Amino acid sequence: MYLHEVVAQIPGIQTQGSLDVDIRGIAYDSRSVKKGDLFVAIKGEKSDGTRFVPQAIEKGAVAVASEAPMEPAPGTACIRVGDDRRFLAEISKAFFGNPSERLKLVAITGTNGKTTTSYLMESIYGGSEMRACLVGTIGMKIGSQSFHSEHTTPESSDLTGFFAQAADEGCTVGVLEVSSHSLSLKRVYGMRFRVGVFMNLTRDHLDFHKDMESYFRAKQILFSAENGNRVESAVINIDDPYGKRLAANVGCNLVSFGFNKEASIHVVDFHSRVDGTDLTLHTPAGEIRYQLKLIGRPNIYNVMAATGAALSLGIPLDQIQKGIEALTGVPGRVERVDAGQDFAVIVDYAHSPDALENLLNTVAQLPHGKLITVFGCGGDRDKTKRPIMGEIAAKMSDFVFATSDNPRSEDPLQILKEIENGMRGGPAPYVVQPDRRKAIEAAVSIANKGDVVVIAGKGHEDYQILGTQTIHFDDREIARELIRERLNH
Repeated sequence: MYLHEVVAQIPGIQTQGSLDVDIRGIAYDSRSVKKGDLFVAIKGEKSDGTRFVPQAIEKGAVAVASEAPMEPAPGTACIRVGDDRRFLAEISKAFFGNPSERLKLVAITGTNGKTTTSYLMESIYGGSEMRACLVGTIGMKIGSQSFHSEHTTPESSDLTGFFAQAADEGCTVGVLEVSSHSLSLKRVYGMRFRVGVFMNLTRDHLDFHKDMESYFRAKQILFSAENGNRVESAVINIDDPYGKRLAANVGCNLVSFGFNKEASIHVVDFHSRVDGTDLTLHTPAGEIRYQLKLIGRPNIYNVMAATGAALSLGIPLDQIQKGIEALTGVPGRVERVDAGQDFAVIVDYAHSPDALENLLNTVAQLPHGKLITVFGCGGDRDKTKRPIMGEIAAKMSDFVFATSDNPRSEDPLQILKEIENGMRGGPAPYVVQPDRRKAIEAAVSIANKGDVVVIAGKGHEDYQILGTQTIHFDDREIARELIRERLNH
Protein backbone atom coordinates (compact mmCIF):
# COMPACT_ATOMS: atom_id res chain seq x y z
CA MET A 1 0.00 0.00 0.00
CA TYR A 2 1.38 3.40 -0.96
CA LEU A 3 2.08 5.90 1.79
CA HIS A 4 0.00 8.63 0.12
CA GLU A 5 -3.02 6.29 0.20
CA VAL A 6 -2.89 5.78 3.96
CA VAL A 7 -1.91 9.31 5.05
CA ALA A 8 -4.74 10.72 2.96
CA GLN A 9 -7.12 9.14 5.48
CA ILE A 10 -5.58 11.02 8.43
CA PRO A 11 -6.16 14.79 8.73
CA GLY A 12 -3.82 17.27 10.39
CA ILE A 13 -0.40 15.88 9.52
CA GLN A 14 2.56 17.46 7.72
CA THR A 15 4.77 15.55 5.32
CA GLN A 16 8.20 15.96 3.75
CA GLY A 17 9.71 13.89 0.99
CA SER A 18 8.02 11.64 -1.52
CA LEU A 19 4.88 9.83 -0.35
CA ASP A 20 5.00 7.63 -3.44
CA VAL A 21 6.61 4.77 -1.50
CA ASP A 22 5.20 1.32 -0.85
CA ILE A 23 4.58 0.67 2.85
CA ARG A 24 4.86 -3.01 3.77
CA GLY A 25 4.38 -2.76 7.52
CA ILE A 26 4.23 -0.49 10.57
CA ALA A 27 6.74 -0.57 13.43
CA TYR A 28 7.08 1.40 16.68
CA ASP A 29 10.18 -0.44 17.97
CA SER A 30 13.33 0.18 15.93
CA ARG A 31 14.54 -3.35 16.76
CA SER A 32 11.62 -4.87 14.88
CA VAL A 33 11.79 -2.67 11.78
CA LYS A 34 11.82 -4.53 8.45
CA LYS A 35 12.57 -3.28 4.98
CA GLY A 36 9.69 -1.17 3.67
CA ASP A 37 8.24 -0.30 7.10
CA LEU A 38 6.84 2.97 8.35
CA PHE A 39 8.50 3.68 11.71
CA VAL A 40 6.43 5.63 14.24
CA ALA A 41 8.73 7.18 16.84
CA ILE A 42 6.81 7.01 20.13
CA LYS A 43 7.79 9.27 22.99
CA GLY A 44 7.47 6.95 25.99
CA GLU A 45 7.90 7.32 29.75
CA LYS A 46 11.45 5.96 29.72
CA SER A 47 12.73 6.62 26.20
CA ASP A 48 12.06 8.78 23.16
CA GLY A 49 11.62 6.90 19.89
CA THR A 50 13.15 9.75 17.89
CA ARG A 51 16.54 8.66 19.26
CA PHE A 52 16.20 5.45 17.28
CA VAL A 53 15.21 6.94 13.92
CA PRO A 54 18.71 6.40 12.42
CA GLN A 55 18.63 2.71 13.42
CA ALA A 56 15.13 2.34 11.93
CA ILE A 57 16.26 3.87 8.62
CA GLU A 58 19.36 1.72 8.61
CA LYS A 59 17.16 -1.38 8.98
CA GLY A 60 15.03 -0.38 5.99
CA ALA A 61 12.31 2.04 7.15
CA VAL A 62 11.10 4.04 4.13
CA ALA A 63 9.09 6.55 6.16
CA VAL A 64 9.27 7.95 9.69
CA ALA A 65 6.54 9.63 11.76
CA SER A 66 7.19 11.72 14.87
CA GLU A 67 5.85 14.55 16.99
CA ALA A 68 9.28 16.16 16.76
CA PRO A 69 10.47 17.97 13.60
CA MET A 70 12.94 15.96 11.50
CA GLU A 71 15.10 16.51 8.47
CA PRO A 72 14.26 13.84 5.88
CA ALA A 73 17.02 11.39 5.07
CA PRO A 74 17.57 10.62 1.38
CA GLY A 75 14.80 8.34 0.13
CA THR A 76 12.86 8.51 3.41
CA ALA A 77 9.56 10.33 3.88
CA CYS A 78 8.97 12.27 7.10
CA ILE A 79 5.57 12.74 8.74
CA ARG A 80 5.05 15.32 11.49
CA VAL A 81 2.15 14.41 13.77
CA GLY A 82 0.46 16.10 16.70
CA ASP A 83 -0.01 12.93 18.76
CA ASP A 84 2.27 9.98 18.02
CA ARG A 85 0.12 7.34 19.75
CA ARG A 86 -3.09 8.52 18.12
CA PHE A 87 -1.32 8.56 14.76
CA LEU A 88 -0.08 4.98 15.30
CA ALA A 89 -3.67 3.86 15.92
CA GLU A 90 -5.02 5.80 12.93
CA ILE A 91 -2.33 4.71 10.46
CA SER A 92 -2.74 1.08 11.60
CA LYS A 93 -6.48 1.31 11.04
CA ALA A 94 -5.93 2.69 7.51
CA PHE A 95 -3.14 0.24 6.66
CA PHE A 96 -5.01 -2.89 7.81
CA GLY A 97 -8.37 -1.86 6.35
CA ASN A 98 -10.16 -1.08 9.62
CA PRO A 99 -10.76 -4.69 10.72
CA SER A 100 -12.81 -3.71 13.79
CA GLU A 101 -15.63 -2.90 11.34
CA ARG A 102 -15.53 -6.51 10.12
CA LEU A 103 -15.85 -8.02 13.60
CA LYS A 104 -18.47 -7.72 16.32
CA LEU A 105 -16.12 -6.88 19.18
CA VAL A 106 -16.84 -6.87 22.91
CA ALA A 107 -14.40 -4.74 24.92
CA ILE A 108 -14.12 -5.47 28.65
CA THR A 109 -12.55 -3.05 31.11
CA GLY A 110 -12.31 -2.97 34.91
CA THR A 111 -9.85 -3.85 37.65
CA ASN A 112 -10.94 -7.44 38.24
CA GLY A 113 -12.81 -10.10 36.28
CA LYS A 114 -11.80 -9.14 32.73
CA THR A 115 -10.04 -12.41 31.91
CA THR A 116 -12.74 -14.75 33.20
CA THR A 117 -15.46 -12.69 31.51
CA SER A 118 -13.55 -12.82 28.22
CA TYR A 119 -13.29 -16.61 28.51
CA LEU A 120 -17.02 -16.81 29.24
CA MET A 121 -17.67 -14.81 26.07
CA GLU A 122 -15.38 -17.08 24.07
CA SER A 123 -17.28 -20.09 25.41
CA ILE A 124 -20.61 -18.48 24.45
CA TYR A 125 -19.30 -17.85 20.94
CA GLY A 126 -18.26 -21.51 20.73
CA GLY A 127 -21.72 -22.60 21.88
CA SER A 128 -23.29 -20.53 19.12
CA GLU A 129 -20.76 -21.86 16.57
CA MET A 130 -19.35 -18.44 15.80
CA ARG A 131 -15.64 -18.32 14.92
CA ALA A 132 -14.11 -16.00 17.47
CA CYS A 133 -10.89 -14.25 18.42
CA LEU A 134 -9.76 -13.32 21.93
CA VAL A 135 -7.21 -10.83 23.28
CA GLY A 136 -6.24 -10.60 26.92
CA THR A 137 -3.90 -11.08 29.84
CA ILE A 138 -3.27 -14.77 29.14
CA GLY A 139 -2.64 -14.24 25.42
CA MET A 140 -4.45 -14.04 22.10
CA LYS A 141 -6.45 -16.66 20.21
CA ILE A 142 -7.98 -17.13 16.78
CA GLY A 143 -10.30 -20.08 17.10
CA SER A 144 -8.24 -22.72 18.89
CA GLN A 145 -4.87 -21.28 17.79
CA SER A 146 -2.98 -19.36 20.51
CA PHE A 147 -0.57 -16.43 20.14
CA HIS A 148 1.71 -14.77 22.68
CA SER A 149 1.14 -11.19 23.81
CA GLU A 150 3.37 -8.96 25.96
CA HIS A 151 0.50 -6.86 27.30
CA THR A 152 -3.13 -7.34 28.35
CA THR A 153 -4.00 -5.04 25.44
CA PRO A 154 -1.28 -4.97 22.73
CA GLU A 155 -0.02 -1.80 21.05
CA SER A 156 -2.46 -0.47 18.43
CA SER A 157 -0.55 -1.66 15.34
CA ASP A 158 -0.13 -5.19 16.76
CA LEU A 159 -3.77 -5.32 17.85
CA THR A 160 -5.13 -4.02 14.55
CA GLY A 161 -2.95 -6.43 12.60
CA PHE A 162 -4.17 -9.30 14.77
CA PHE A 163 -7.82 -8.38 14.18
CA ALA A 164 -7.15 -8.15 10.43
CA GLN A 165 -5.71 -11.68 10.52
CA ALA A 166 -8.67 -12.91 12.58
CA ALA A 167 -11.19 -11.42 10.14
CA ASP A 168 -9.28 -12.86 7.16
CA GLU A 169 -9.39 -16.28 8.83
CA GLY A 170 -13.16 -16.22 9.14
CA CYS A 171 -13.76 -14.72 12.57
CA THR A 172 -16.98 -12.73 12.86
CA VAL A 173 -16.89 -11.97 16.58
CA GLY A 174 -14.25 -11.23 19.18
CA VAL A 175 -13.62 -10.22 22.75
CA LEU A 176 -10.75 -8.24 24.24
CA GLU A 177 -9.63 -7.07 27.64
CA VAL A 178 -9.02 -3.33 27.57
CA SER A 179 -6.62 -2.16 30.28
CA SER A 180 -6.54 1.35 31.71
CA HIS A 181 -2.99 1.70 30.39
CA SER A 182 -4.15 0.90 26.87
CA LEU A 183 -6.92 3.49 27.05
CA SER A 184 -4.56 6.18 28.36
CA LEU A 185 -1.99 5.27 25.69
CA LYS A 186 -4.56 5.17 22.84
CA ARG A 187 -3.94 1.53 21.93
CA VAL A 188 -7.63 1.06 21.05
CA TYR A 189 -8.21 4.56 19.69
CA GLY A 190 -10.79 4.58 16.89
CA MET A 191 -11.64 0.87 17.08
CA ARG A 192 -15.32 0.05 16.82
CA PHE A 193 -16.79 -1.92 19.71
CA ARG A 194 -20.34 -3.25 19.53
CA VAL A 195 -20.33 -3.74 23.31
CA GLY A 196 -18.32 -2.10 26.08
CA VAL A 197 -18.31 -3.82 29.48
CA PHE A 198 -17.37 -2.15 32.78
CA MET A 199 -16.67 -4.66 35.55
CA ASN A 200 -15.53 -2.65 38.60
CA LEU A 201 -12.87 -0.23 39.78
CA THR A 202 -10.74 -0.94 42.84
CA ARG A 203 -7.29 0.11 43.99
CA ASP A 204 -4.58 -0.84 41.47
CA HIS A 205 -2.12 0.74 39.01
CA LEU A 206 -1.76 3.93 41.06
CA ASP A 207 1.94 3.95 40.15
CA PHE A 208 0.71 4.90 36.66
CA HIS A 209 -2.55 6.78 37.30
CA LYS A 210 -1.51 8.41 40.64
CA ASP A 211 -5.04 8.53 42.11
CA MET A 212 -8.38 6.73 41.84
CA GLU A 213 -10.12 9.58 40.02
CA SER A 214 -7.50 9.53 37.25
CA TYR A 215 -7.79 5.75 37.12
CA PHE A 216 -11.56 6.06 36.68
CA ARG A 217 -11.18 8.70 33.96
CA ALA A 218 -8.90 6.30 32.08
CA LYS A 219 -11.56 3.57 32.19
CA GLN A 220 -14.22 6.08 31.18
CA ILE A 221 -12.34 6.77 27.93
CA LEU A 222 -13.70 3.53 26.45
CA PHE A 223 -17.24 4.93 26.54
CA SER A 224 -16.41 8.50 25.50
CA ALA A 225 -16.84 9.99 22.05
CA GLU A 226 -13.29 11.35 22.15
CA ASN A 227 -11.84 7.85 21.80
CA GLY A 228 -13.90 7.12 18.68
CA ASN A 229 -14.92 3.60 19.76
CA ARG A 230 -18.62 4.06 18.97
CA VAL A 231 -19.74 1.66 21.70
CA GLU A 232 -23.31 0.68 20.81
CA SER A 233 -24.24 -1.01 24.10
CA ALA A 234 -22.70 -0.43 27.52
CA VAL A 235 -22.90 -3.31 30.01
CA ILE A 236 -22.12 -1.85 33.44
CA ASN A 237 -21.89 -3.15 37.01
CA ILE A 238 -24.02 -0.68 38.98
CA ASP A 239 -23.19 -2.33 42.32
CA ASP A 240 -19.81 -0.63 41.88
CA PRO A 241 -19.93 3.09 42.80
CA TYR A 242 -17.76 4.01 39.80
CA GLY A 243 -19.99 1.88 37.60
CA LYS A 244 -23.03 3.75 38.87
CA ARG A 245 -21.35 7.05 37.96
CA LEU A 246 -20.46 5.74 34.52
CA ALA A 247 -23.97 4.39 33.87
CA ALA A 248 -25.48 7.81 34.55
CA ASN A 249 -23.43 9.37 31.76
CA VAL A 250 -23.18 6.87 28.89
CA GLY A 251 -24.76 8.03 25.66
CA CYS A 252 -25.70 4.61 24.26
CA ASN A 253 -27.94 1.65 25.08
CA LEU A 254 -27.36 0.66 28.73
CA VAL A 255 -27.55 -2.86 30.18
CA SER A 256 -26.88 -2.70 33.91
CA PHE A 257 -26.02 -5.69 36.08
CA GLY A 258 -25.56 -6.48 39.76
CA PHE A 259 -27.14 -7.97 42.83
CA ASN A 260 -29.11 -4.71 43.03
CA LYS A 261 -32.65 -5.42 41.79
CA GLU A 262 -32.66 -2.09 39.98
CA ALA A 263 -30.19 -3.63 37.52
CA SER A 264 -31.61 -4.92 34.25
CA ILE A 265 -29.67 -8.15 34.86
CA HIS A 266 -29.72 -9.14 38.53
CA VAL A 267 -29.43 -12.16 40.79
CA VAL A 268 -32.68 -13.90 41.72
CA ASP A 269 -31.03 -16.71 43.66
CA PHE A 270 -27.69 -18.47 43.99
CA HIS A 271 -26.11 -21.33 45.90
CA SER A 272 -22.36 -21.93 46.03
CA ARG A 273 -20.88 -25.40 46.20
CA VAL A 274 -17.30 -26.67 46.40
CA ASP A 275 -17.48 -27.64 42.72
CA GLY A 276 -19.62 -24.84 41.31
CA THR A 277 -22.55 -22.47 41.70
CA ASP A 278 -26.28 -22.72 41.01
CA LEU A 279 -27.40 -19.31 39.79
CA THR A 280 -30.67 -17.81 38.60
CA LEU A 281 -30.61 -14.44 36.85
CA HIS A 282 -33.33 -12.04 35.82
CA THR A 283 -32.59 -10.62 32.36
CA PRO A 284 -34.51 -8.44 29.87
CA ALA A 285 -34.93 -11.58 27.74
CA GLY A 286 -36.33 -13.68 30.60
CA GLU A 287 -35.06 -15.68 33.56
CA ILE A 288 -32.04 -17.91 33.07
CA ARG A 289 -30.80 -20.70 35.34
CA TYR A 290 -27.16 -21.71 35.34
CA GLN A 291 -25.36 -24.69 36.81
CA LEU A 292 -21.88 -23.16 36.83
CA LYS A 293 -18.57 -24.91 37.23
CA LEU A 294 -17.17 -21.62 38.58
CA ILE A 295 -17.28 -20.73 42.27
CA GLY A 296 -17.62 -17.56 44.31
CA ARG A 297 -19.41 -14.22 44.23
CA PRO A 298 -16.88 -12.55 41.87
CA ASN A 299 -17.69 -15.17 39.22
CA ILE A 300 -21.39 -14.34 39.54
CA TYR A 301 -20.51 -10.80 38.44
CA ASN A 302 -18.44 -12.23 35.58
CA VAL A 303 -21.39 -14.37 34.45
CA MET A 304 -23.78 -11.40 34.63
CA ALA A 305 -21.37 -9.30 32.55
CA ALA A 306 -20.99 -12.01 29.89
CA THR A 307 -24.76 -12.57 29.83
CA GLY A 308 -25.35 -8.85 29.26
CA ALA A 309 -22.74 -8.63 26.51
CA ALA A 310 -24.08 -11.71 24.72
CA LEU A 311 -27.68 -10.44 24.90
CA SER A 312 -26.50 -7.11 23.49
CA LEU A 313 -25.12 -9.01 20.48
CA GLY A 314 -28.48 -10.72 19.99
CA ILE A 315 -27.37 -14.20 21.09
CA PRO A 316 -30.35 -16.26 22.35
CA LEU A 317 -30.61 -17.22 26.03
CA ASP A 318 -30.31 -20.96 25.39
CA GLN A 319 -27.01 -20.48 23.55
CA ILE A 320 -25.73 -18.16 26.28
CA GLN A 321 -26.60 -20.76 28.91
CA LYS A 322 -24.94 -23.56 26.95
CA GLY A 323 -21.74 -21.56 26.48
CA ILE A 324 -21.43 -20.32 30.05
CA GLU A 325 -22.12 -23.72 31.59
CA ALA A 326 -19.48 -25.28 29.31
CA LEU A 327 -16.62 -23.25 30.81
CA THR A 328 -14.87 -25.44 33.37
CA GLY A 329 -12.29 -22.87 34.44
CA VAL A 330 -9.74 -20.25 33.42
CA PRO A 331 -5.96 -20.67 33.72
CA GLY A 332 -4.72 -19.15 36.97
CA ARG A 333 -8.16 -18.05 38.14
CA VAL A 334 -9.21 -20.02 41.25
CA GLU A 335 -7.37 -22.91 39.58
CA ARG A 336 -7.09 -26.09 41.64
CA VAL A 337 -3.84 -28.02 41.77
CA ASP A 338 -4.56 -31.69 42.44
CA ALA A 339 -1.77 -34.21 42.80
CA GLY A 340 -3.69 -36.66 44.96
CA GLN A 341 -3.32 -34.76 48.25
CA ASP A 342 -6.03 -34.58 50.94
CA PHE A 343 -5.92 -30.78 51.15
CA ALA A 344 -6.80 -28.17 48.51
CA VAL A 345 -4.35 -25.95 46.66
CA ILE A 346 -5.72 -22.98 44.72
CA VAL A 347 -3.67 -20.73 42.42
CA ASP A 348 -5.07 -17.33 41.50
CA TYR A 349 -3.93 -14.14 39.76
CA ALA A 350 -5.24 -11.90 42.59
CA HIS A 351 -2.68 -9.08 42.78
CA SER A 352 -4.75 -6.16 44.07
CA PRO A 353 -6.32 -5.64 47.50
CA ASP A 354 -9.88 -6.14 46.26
CA ALA A 355 -8.98 -9.24 44.24
CA LEU A 356 -7.16 -10.82 47.20
CA GLU A 357 -10.05 -10.06 49.55
CA ASN A 358 -12.58 -11.51 47.09
CA LEU A 359 -10.46 -14.62 46.63
CA LEU A 360 -10.06 -15.27 50.35
CA ASN A 361 -13.78 -14.59 50.90
CA THR A 362 -14.63 -17.13 48.21
CA VAL A 363 -12.42 -19.77 49.81
CA ALA A 364 -13.71 -18.95 53.32
CA GLN A 365 -17.25 -19.79 52.21
CA LEU A 366 -16.21 -23.32 51.20
CA PRO A 367 -15.81 -26.20 53.65
CA HIS A 368 -12.21 -26.07 54.86
CA GLY A 369 -9.86 -26.44 57.81
CA LYS A 370 -7.05 -23.89 57.97
CA LEU A 371 -6.67 -21.27 55.25
CA ILE A 372 -2.97 -20.87 54.43
CA THR A 373 -2.10 -17.96 52.13
CA VAL A 374 1.04 -17.42 50.05
CA PHE A 375 1.30 -14.05 48.32
CA GLY A 376 3.55 -11.15 47.40
CA CYS A 377 3.46 -7.80 45.58
CA GLY A 378 5.17 -6.86 42.33
CA GLY A 379 8.11 -4.48 42.18
CA ASP A 380 8.05 -1.21 40.21
CA ARG A 381 4.29 -1.07 40.76
CA ASP A 382 1.90 0.68 43.16
CA LYS A 383 3.63 0.62 46.56
CA THR A 384 0.63 1.87 48.51
CA LYS A 385 -1.27 -1.40 48.13
CA ARG A 386 1.42 -3.50 49.82
CA PRO A 387 0.51 -2.93 53.49
CA ILE A 388 -3.19 -3.07 52.57
CA MET A 389 -2.76 -6.53 51.04
CA GLY A 390 -0.67 -7.59 54.04
CA GLU A 391 -3.48 -6.55 56.37
CA ILE A 392 -6.11 -8.38 54.30
CA ALA A 393 -4.06 -11.60 54.24
CA ALA A 394 -3.39 -11.49 58.00
CA LYS A 395 -7.05 -10.81 58.83
CA MET A 396 -8.57 -13.44 56.55
CA SER A 397 -6.07 -16.33 56.78
CA ASP A 398 -5.01 -18.74 59.50
CA PHE A 399 -1.37 -18.55 58.41
CA VAL A 400 0.42 -16.33 55.89
CA PHE A 401 3.64 -16.74 53.94
CA ALA A 402 4.68 -13.38 52.48
CA THR A 403 7.02 -13.88 49.55
CA SER A 404 8.29 -12.39 46.30
CA ASP A 405 6.05 -11.91 43.28
CA ASN A 406 7.92 -10.22 40.41
CA PRO A 407 10.36 -7.93 42.29
CA ARG A 408 11.69 -6.49 39.02
CA SER A 409 14.25 -3.76 39.81
CA GLU A 410 13.23 -3.36 43.46
CA ASP A 411 14.85 -5.00 46.48
CA PRO A 412 12.58 -7.98 47.38
CA LEU A 413 13.26 -7.46 51.08
CA GLN A 414 12.09 -3.85 50.91
CA ILE A 415 8.85 -4.94 49.21
CA LEU A 416 8.31 -7.55 51.93
CA LYS A 417 9.04 -4.99 54.64
CA GLU A 418 6.20 -2.84 53.26
CA ILE A 419 3.87 -5.85 53.15
CA GLU A 420 4.85 -6.75 56.71
CA ASN A 421 3.76 -3.31 57.92
CA GLY A 422 0.20 -4.44 57.21
CA MET A 423 0.55 -7.95 58.63
CA ARG A 424 1.85 -6.97 62.06
CA GLY A 425 -1.65 -6.33 63.39
CA GLY A 426 -2.54 -9.98 62.81
CA PRO A 427 -4.35 -11.99 63.92
CA ALA A 428 -2.76 -14.62 61.66
CA PRO A 429 0.84 -15.67 62.34
CA TYR A 430 3.09 -15.11 59.34
CA VAL A 431 6.49 -15.91 57.91
CA VAL A 432 8.44 -13.67 55.54
CA GLN A 433 10.19 -15.85 52.95
CA PRO A 434 11.57 -14.01 49.87
CA ASP A 435 12.18 -17.26 47.96
CA ARG A 436 8.80 -18.04 46.39
CA ARG A 437 9.52 -21.74 45.92
CA LYS A 438 10.50 -22.10 49.59
CA ALA A 439 7.35 -20.22 50.64
CA ILE A 440 5.14 -22.58 48.64
CA GLU A 441 7.06 -25.57 50.01
CA ALA A 442 6.54 -24.36 53.59
CA ALA A 443 2.81 -23.81 52.99
CA VAL A 444 2.38 -27.28 51.50
CA SER A 445 4.36 -28.84 54.36
CA ILE A 446 2.05 -27.50 57.10
CA ALA A 447 -1.22 -28.25 55.30
CA ASN A 448 -3.34 -30.99 56.87
CA LYS A 449 -6.38 -32.87 55.63
CA GLY A 450 -9.16 -30.45 54.70
CA ASP A 451 -6.96 -27.35 54.72
CA VAL A 452 -6.75 -24.92 51.79
CA VAL A 453 -3.49 -23.42 50.50
CA VAL A 454 -4.05 -20.28 48.43
CA ILE A 455 -1.14 -19.14 46.22
CA ALA A 456 -1.99 -15.66 44.98
CA GLY A 457 -0.53 -13.03 42.69
CA LYS A 458 0.84 -14.75 39.59
CA GLY A 459 -1.91 -17.10 38.47
CA HIS A 460 -1.28 -18.18 34.87
CA GLU A 461 2.19 -16.59 34.68
CA ASP A 462 5.01 -19.06 34.01
CA TYR A 463 7.88 -16.70 34.80
CA GLN A 464 9.33 -14.56 37.57
CA ILE A 465 11.17 -11.26 36.99
CA LEU A 466 14.15 -10.85 39.30
CA GLY A 467 16.06 -7.65 38.55
CA THR A 468 16.76 -7.75 34.81
CA GLN A 469 16.52 -11.56 34.69
CA THR A 470 13.39 -13.49 33.78
CA ILE A 471 13.30 -17.10 34.98
CA HIS A 472 10.78 -19.87 34.39
CA PHE A 473 8.47 -20.10 37.39
CA ASP A 474 4.93 -21.46 37.41
CA ASP A 475 3.10 -21.60 40.76
CA ARG A 476 1.01 -24.53 39.53
CA GLU A 477 4.02 -26.58 38.42
CA ILE A 478 5.94 -25.84 41.61
CA ALA A 479 2.98 -26.68 43.85
CA ARG A 480 2.30 -29.95 42.02
CA GLU A 481 5.97 -30.95 42.22
CA LEU A 482 6.20 -30.15 45.95
CA ILE A 483 2.96 -31.97 46.76
CA ARG A 484 4.25 -35.10 44.99
CA GLU A 485 7.54 -34.88 46.87
CA ARG A 486 5.62 -34.70 50.15
CA LEU A 487 3.36 -37.63 49.23
CA ASN A 488 6.38 -39.77 48.25
CA HIS A 489 8.20 -39.24 51.54
